[in-house]
Amino acid sequence: MRYITNNYRDSQILNLGTGGLVGPYLVTQTGVSPNAEIPKTHLFVLRPDGCWADFNAYACQGKPEVMDEIVFTSTGQVMETFGRLIGRPRVANLPIDEAGLEAWLKRQEGRNPLEAAQAWAVNYHERHRKQYDRLEGRQQ
Repeated sequence: MRYITNNYRDSQILNLGTGGLVGPYLVTQTGVSPNAEIPKTHLFVLRPDGCWADFNAYACQGKPEVMDEIVFTSTGQVMETFGRLIGRPRVANLPIDEAGLEAWLKRQEGRNPLEAAQAWAVNYHERHRKQYDRLEGRQQ
């Protein structure tokens, strides 16, 4: 088992954009929380506030918009966040609703996880259209 780190080389940066859309980006790392009393491997996501969180804490909520707080609008924002990370990783201690997680896992059965994430990203772009129009230099 490997503990998560604040090193960008240990993480994956996923571009969830599709159909010519750029971003949002999800930063993930699989490992053990440095705060874990009982070491267990989890999929962690880096939030723009520089804190890591168990992905399941967001997936179990069953509302696509809660995922908005765990993505980055640009790779520049990702690298800026990594530049602020020093020392031991901060990990948010968030609750995981087991029933909600089970329901989410059922909805994912037979689906390609990346395709599901990209479908969510299309809705994310719609909810944040003005922000992306500014990034792409379009008039509002």
